[in-house]
Amino acid sequence: MSAGALLVAALSACGNGGASEPPQTSYDPAATSRLQFAVGVATIASNNGQKIAYGLNEVETLRQSDGLSGTLYNVPMIIGPTSFDVLISTQTGNQVLAAGNDLGTNHITWGTLNQEMWTGPPRQQKEPSTGAFGYGLCPCNSDGGPINGTSPLYAAYNLPIYGNNNQLWYGGPPAFPAAGPSVRALGWEGYSLGFTDFAVQPVIGTYHLYAAVPPAYDTPQDPTPSPGPNGTPTPAPGILAQGAQLTSLQSLPAFDTPSFAPDKKGGGTITLLVPTGVSEAMAVVRAIGGSGHGICVQSHESDAFYTVVTHQAGTQKLTLADNLGPLTQSGQKTATICSKQSYQIFAAGTDYPAYEASYPGNLSQFPLIKAPNGQADVTTSDALRSAYPRYP
Repeated sequence: MSAGALLVAALSACGNGGASEPPQTSYDPAATSRLQFAVGVATIASNNGQKIAYGLNEVETLRQSDGLSGTLYNVPMIIGPTSFDVLISTQTGNQVLAAGNDLGTNHITWGTLNQEMWTGPPRQQKEPSTGAFGYGLCPCNSDGGPINGTSPLYAAYNLPIYGNNNQLWYGGPPAFPAAGPSVRALGWEGYSLGFTDFAVQPVIGTYHLYAAVPPAYDTPQDPTPSPGPNGTPTPAPGILAQGAQLTSLQSLPAFDTPSFAPDKKGGGTITLLVPTGVSEAMAVVRAIGGSGHGICVQSHESDAFYTVVTHQAGTQKLTLADNLGPLTQSGQKTATICSKQSYQIFAAGTDYPAYEASYPGNLSQFPLIKAPNGQADVTTSDALRSAYPRYP
């Protein structure tokens, strides 16, 4: 089976009792799928909100008509305006790390996106390479694959890329469906929230995203402009391409670090100060696997992620229920956060409907990924890090 194509084979017997070559039916996913691309300004808080950096935010969808991901394998590349420079991290103030051959250029390729600093250590024999999928870039290409040979599961980057927050943005209950024990055993951690932020200075201009589908493995290094120097570059066959405009460097305000009041039953109340201009915010709770006390820990061997969504600005008090934790093998509910378990809470606010565009709720081929101004801006908080109080 060639990567990126679906082949349906049927065996038939020859008249002499031998086996014939199986007929194959294939289609070109680059011709049957549609790519969307949006860029915006990322406001990135760190050092408990004392430091604010600005970067580039990217959102893409690559979907079939049924809304599912368009390919199993592709090679993405983002080419920015000539003044866009992958050189200095706006978060650290130093030369960016783990950029590979992208260092000092105006493009972001596998040279960056396959670096372990951003993908995390391999969770299987071979870490899948990065592709552009139904909702967001991720190291999820079919060249890795879990041990049992099923399709790769979504894996989040350590964000922001070129920064040092190392936050994993996964969608989990109650905003997203919970996964059962068998799926979690494969390495499932959660759903994509769609955005990828880069801690390098954004510049006004046109950005282009290319997704090369085999056999067209190589994205165009010097695409031919059409119809003129400022027009949309014409991609080669087998390469999906889409442009996006960054017309304003006006950013969303900084997002303060969330606070949390545990109820000593496994949940509690998350308090967010949602900035002006944010149309929706998602609070992500990460319960650190392997930490904690009591029998609850047996079902929390790996990290568990929870997501709560609000569509209001200003001070928001969001309830984190007590029993959202991973189900036991017998289907019993467990605590959201175990007694004495370490946890993190961080939040992202967007000016576009990031949650509404996400799987599994949205199977549109063209979910809305832009704000009314045509951009996809995001603001992210630093993480609250603590340990849950002991309870029975």
